[in-house]
Amino acid sequence: MTAVAGASPEFRRLRIPTGRVAAKRPGLAATVGGCLLALIALACIFVPIFWHYSAEAIVAPALQGPSLAHPFGTDTVGRDVFVRTFAGGRVDLAVIAIAVLVSAAIGSLLGVVAASSGRWVDAVVMRTADAIIAFPFMVLVLAIVLLVGTEATVWSLPPGLISLLAAIIVTDWAVYARLARGQTLSLRQRDFVTAARVLGFSSSRIVVRHLLPNVVSAVGAYMVTDAILAVVTTASLPFLGAGIQPPAPEWGVIMYGGATVLQTAWWITLLPGAVLAATAIALSLLADAVLAKIGGALR
Repeated sequence: MTAVAGASPEFRRLRIPTGRVAAKRPGLAATVGGCLLALIALACIFVPIFWHYSAEAIVAPALQGPSLAHPFGTDTVGRDVFVRTFAGGRVDLAVIAIAVLVSAAIGSLLGVVAASSGRWVDAVVMRTADAIIAFPFMVLVLAIVLLVGTEATVWSLPPGLISLLAAIIVTDWAVYARLARGQTLSLRQRDFVTAARVLGFSSSRIVVRHLLPNVVSAVGAYMVTDAILAVVTTASLPFLGAGIQPPAPEWGVIMYGGATVLQTAWWITLLPGAVLAATAIALSLLADAVLAKIGGALR
C-alpha cells in the first residue's frame, strides 16, 4: 500500500492495496484504473437516460431478484435497483469532483499564502488547519452535516447534498493547505523565485504566476487519492442518519435501504456496493500510478 503524506488514519485504512501493481507497472495501473472509472462514469451518464424505467418509478413487485428485466432486482417498494444505482452514481461522482476540487483550491491557496506571508498569517492558517486535522475525520464531518441540517437544499438538488459538500470541504481543505505550505517553503528559496523578487514582481504575482503552478503537481497527486475518501464518506453517512436523504438515489441511500432485508434481498445492498467498490479500486489504481511516477521521478 502506498503511503500518502498528510493522509488521515481513516484514509489510510480505506486505501485499497494496489500499490504493488502500480510500482511494477504504473502505466498498466493507470490504464486499467482510468478505463474502469470511465466505464462507470459513462454508465452513470447514459443508463438513466436510455433505461426502460426511471429511478423513482415503481415498476415491479417489491424484492424481486436479479433478472433480465431488472439486472439488479427491485428494492423494498418495487423500484429498479439497476437504474437507481447508476442514477445515484451521478450524485456520488459529482460530490467527489466538487468537494475535492473546491477543497484543493481553497487549501492550496491558503497554504501558499501562509508560506509567503508574515509569521502571524502563517500561524493563524496553520493552527486552524492543525485543529481541524486533530479531530477524527468522520466525527467532524457528521457534526457539520447535522449542524447545517440534513434537509438543507438549493434549487432541485437532493436534500442533504449541500450539507454534505460543506462538511467535506470544511474538513478537507486543511490537508491541502499543509501540503501546499510545505511545497511553497521548499520553492521559496529557488532561483526563479529569487529572480522574480529581484525584478520587482509583487508578492501576489509571485504567488499566482510562480508558486501556485508548481504546487499543483504535489496537490494533484493527493487529489486523486482523496477522492477515495470522499466517495466512501458520501456512501457511509446514510447509515448514520445523515448525508443525502431518501428517496433520492445515491449509493449509500440505496444500500442502507436494503440493510434491513439483507438476508432475503441481498442484491439491494451488495450490487450497488460492488459498483462503489469498483469505483474505489479504479481511483486507487490511478492514485498509486501517479504516486509511483512521482516516486520514480524523485529517484
